[in-house]
Amino acid sequence: MIKNIVLDFGHGGIDENGNYTTNGKKHTFPNGETAYEGVINRRIGGMLRSFLRMLDDDYNIITTVDENDPRDLSLSYRVRVANQFPGSQTIFISIHNNAFNSKARGFEIYTTRGVTKSDALAESIANSIEPYYKDLSLKLRYDTTDGDKDKEAEFYVLRRTACPAVLVECLFFDNAEDYALLKDPEFVKEISWRMFEGIRNYLNAQ
Repeated sequence: MIKNIVLDFGHGGIDENGNYTTNGKKHTFPNGETAYEGVINRRIGGMLRSFLRMLDDDYNIITTVDENDPRDLSLSYRVRVANQFPGSQTIFISIHNNAFNSKARGFEIYTTRGVTKSDALAESIANSIEPYYKDLSLKLRYDTTDGDKDKEAEFYVLRRTACPAVLVECLFFDNAEDYALLKDPEFVKEISWRMFEGIRNYLNAQ
């Protein structure tokens, strides 16, 4: 039975001196505005945590870093936070946003390769997000060649965690249209709620 939900907000934030603590993972638009992935990830992840706290007290909600803590903590530290709990009682969700060529858009969700216990968690989150993204005509970047929606990659935080683990790429922060949504408090609230619903549905199915 799942008791521990570990949220990981990818990359760093803006420190007290106004400096971004991550090397890269940012994009400056022609109008001079800069998008910082780690800041966006914290905004979404912090909202998701607030929703998860509505679950009953049987669940322990843990973050690898607080959304108000700007440090860019190592991948190994993030994994250690998750692995301090029994793998059979824990799930891990890493929140990210993508970047490519300023033209790509849409949603992706990743697990490690092959059939794993992470697949059901990824599928539940994707199924919850899908109707909202379709309403907004946003691209759902799935890989359905193996019968489910998640993409597969050997990301460190997925490969080294002992529990079911997924990595969510909400949108592309280097795309002007996607970034406009990521700045919108209503969009942030809705995508966070959809992720919450996906996690809750997964938990209820266990």
